[in-house]
Amino acid sequence: MKKEPPPSPRLAAVTVRDPDLAEKDRDLLVRADRDPRSYPRGEVSVWWATAPYLLRPGLAVAGLGAGAWVTGAVEWYTPSPHDGGATVNDAFGRPVQELFDGLHSALLMAWPIGTAVLAFMGFAYAANAASRNKTARRLAELKDRCVQPSELNDDARTLLARAQQAKKAVRTSAVHRFDLIDRQHNDVALPRQEWEIAEALRKYTRMVKAEPSNPKGDKVAALLNTRRRALRASLDGITRRVEALESYAEQVAQADDRYRELQQIQTLTDGSDDVLDFLARTVRDDLAIAEIEGMTGEAAAVADAFTTALESAKEAAVIALPTRTTAA
Repeated sequence: MKKEPPPSPRLAAVTVRDPDLAEKDRDLLVRADRDPRSYPRGEVSVWWATAPYLLRPGLAVAGLGAGAWVTGAVEWYTPSPHDGGATVNDAFGRPVQELFDGLHSALLMAWPIGTAVLAFMGFAYAANAASRNKTARRLAELKDRCVQPSELNDDARTLLARAQQAKKAVRTSAVHRFDLIDRQHNDVALPRQEWEIAEALRKYTRMVKAEPSNPKGDKVAALLNTRRRALRASLDGITRRVEALESYAEQVAQADDRYRELQQIQTLTDGSDDVLDFLARTVRDDLAIAEIEGMTGEAAAVADAFTTALESAKEAAVIALPTRTTAA
């Protein structure tokens, strides 16, 4: 029984960020995407963010202050009013009073220090909360400069994944790495095309989600049908743009195949002298020469095919990656 081929893996879209973002903003979005728990999505009160961290230290400082007041306000020992020898009160009361006097002095020193440490902790936690609020505000400002796959519906997510797959195919090709198809232009134009496609797909998804799920009345239904036709036309335009990218990636893949084939032929023909020497020992010289000439002709044919493939890829690039013009 013939086995069925394994299903091809489903394309998965990834997050797209505006290529015009500053490097620090791009890094912030990447870090927030990788570790969302460490980056707040909204501002919080600096006081309420700081207070929980100061509760226990504040109670400790209050305890130090209360202890300093108690040990200083209460007289634990009063000398006995007589001229005789030491009494039990003198024998035990004086050491206890000295102990509390020493404790009072220590608490008088510790309480201001604890207060200063508490103030420093409050400042540090408040500064940290203010910094987190600043980061949260910046993330909110950058929200529209980043398109998450979760923001798109199924159709839009599939189109974005196709565009990203085409972009990846071009940028990982050998002819791109060796700058045989204008690598510099690709490195600028491909991220720009990906971002514009992602941004358009997000707008399309938002408009689709804004439609009423249960339209009431014929007029609403007619208006909704008109709106959906317009949205479908817009989606078709984005689809054609993605297909142009895929056509470009396909032409690049063909050029890549011809390039590798040409490399293999050149590797074989580089050793033609050795082949000629070997054949000359076993067959007539004219047969050996004809064999080598045939290999050389094959290399020339592949080189021509590679040139043709490169030209096709460049023509596809003109369609898929038009050069952006700026106003004078």
